[in-house]
Amino acid sequence: MKNLKKSSFSLIELVVAIVVIGIVVTAIPMLLSNVSNNQETNLQEKSFFNAFALVTLIQTQEWDENNTKGDNYYKVLTSDNGDGNLTCIRKGVKQLDNDSGAICATDNNKTSVIGVDADENKSDESTFDDMDDFDGYSTVVSDINITVKVNYVDDKTDYSSKNIFFNELSNSQDSNIKRMELNITNKDTKEVIAILRYFASNIGMVKIESRNE
Repeated sequence: MKNLKKSSFSLIELVVAIVVIGIVVTAIPMLLSNVSNNQETNLQEKSFFNAFALVTLIQTQEWDENNTKGDNYYKVLTSDNGDGNLTCIRKGVKQLDNDSGAICATDNNKTSVIGVDADENKSDESTFDDMDDFDGYSTVVSDINITVKVNYVDDKTDYSSKNIFFNELSNSQDSNIKRMELNITNKDTKEVIAILRYFASNIGMVKIESRNE
């Protein structure tokens, strides 16, 4: 009759197995943390890329609606509530010809109110012709929501200071400076990912003439 040998773990093998299992269990939280960090980093990168693309799009628009009307196109507009020190005062002579270069506007060429105008569609950005038409504009890119806010800021401040602060004005007031703010949030969790701000000044617009003009 043959003797049957029963196979089993030796004490050393058992200890080694326990150590390996312990290392794996200890590494799991670190692996999950790395995955979460990578996802968060990818989300932030995607957020900034899309936000900067939108900022670039808005920057191509005119500063104000009244910059686009007739011969006001290249004029520095008049702001009723703006800092008097920033009022346009033309100095020097235009070098190219009588129709080029920014000039100071007359009293009837004033800044306009924030928001879309009667001939524009708030839900269709292709109808926008100045940067403040994007006020209230919102877009969803993948799992990111980007909301735009545009408003005038109080330009009456101490420009000689090292730190300059601009406070938001009411909708009934204007100035020589507009602030565009982009709020980037997670579409699902509503968590704020980033806030970007861009300032633009009332310095007139450049009119590019064609060969036929």
